[in-house]
Amino acid sequence: MPLPAALLLCLASLLLRSASPKPACDPSSACPPCPEGDPEVTPTRGATACCPPCPLSCPCPPHLHSDCELHGFPEGRVPAGRSFYIDFARRLCRCGDSGDIACSPLCPQPEPACRALGSPVADGCPRCVCYDPEGMAVPAGASVRRGDRECRCPALGGDMECAEPGE
Repeated sequence: MPLPAALLLCLASLLLRSASPKPACDPSSACPPCPEGDPEVTPTRGATACCPPCPLSCPCPPHLHSDCELHGFPEGRVPAGRSFYIDFARRLCRCGDSGDIACSPLCPQPEPACRALGSPVADGCPRCVCYDPEGMAVPAGASVRRGDRECRCPALGGDMECAEPGE
C-alpha cells in the first residue's frame, strides 16, 4: 500500500472514531444508591467518575446523644438529609450535607412583654396566657364563660378580665 493511501486510511479511521457517539453521563440512572456502611469516611459509589460523592453522615453532639438513640440512630450518627424532633417536638434537628446537625425552633417566639407564659394547646409552644381559678391556661385574646360572667384574657396575658352580669 502506498504511503498516501495508508495515510488517508489512518486519517479516516481517526475521524470515524471521534465521530462515534460517546456514552452520556446520567447520574440518575447510572449511580447506585449511597451505602450506609462506614460513616467515618466519605462513602463512594464506586460506579463511574460521573457519580457525585455520597454525603457524610452527621455525628450527634454529646448533648443530643440520647435524642439520637431515641429516634433510631443508635450509632450516634444521623444520615445526611434525615431529621428528628427534640424538646417535645418544639425543635427540629437535621443532618445537613456539610456533616453537621442543625436544630431550629418550631414554635413562634412569644411576645417579650407577656405577663404570663403557658402552653394552652397541645403543641407545647409557650404563649401569652391567663390562668383561671382552677389553674387552667387560657390563651391571650380568648373569652370564656365563668358561671354567668364573661371573662376575657388580655392580649399580653396576665389576669382574666371579667364583666359583671348585665354589663
